[in-house]
Amino acid sequence: MHIDELHKFSDGTLNDVRIALDDRLKGIHMQYLPQTIWRRNDKDRAAAMIHAIDKQLKTKRIMRSLENFFGGRLYEGDFRLLQRTM
Repeated sequence: MHIDELHKFSDGTLNDVRIALDDRLKGIHMQYLPQTIWRRNDKDRAAAMIHAIDKQLKTKRIMRSLENFFGGRLYEGDFRLLQRTM
C-alpha cells in the first residue's frame, strides 16, 4: 500500500492500519503480525505512513466538525461545549 492510496479507506480501517504499523514499528509481537525482520528503510516508510494517516484522520475530523457547525445540521455533540466555542 502506498501513501497516495490512503484516501480509499474509511476512518476505522485507517485506525486499524495505523495501530498495526505502530505496533510493528515499536517491536511489539502480536499474533496478527508477521514475524519478519524490518530493515531501516521499512521502519522509515512505516513512520511516514503513520504520519500521513494521522494527518488524514485529523483533516477528516476537522472537516466533519466544520460541516456540522456551518452546515445547518443539528450538532450531536455537547451543546455546552458548542456554546462555549461561539
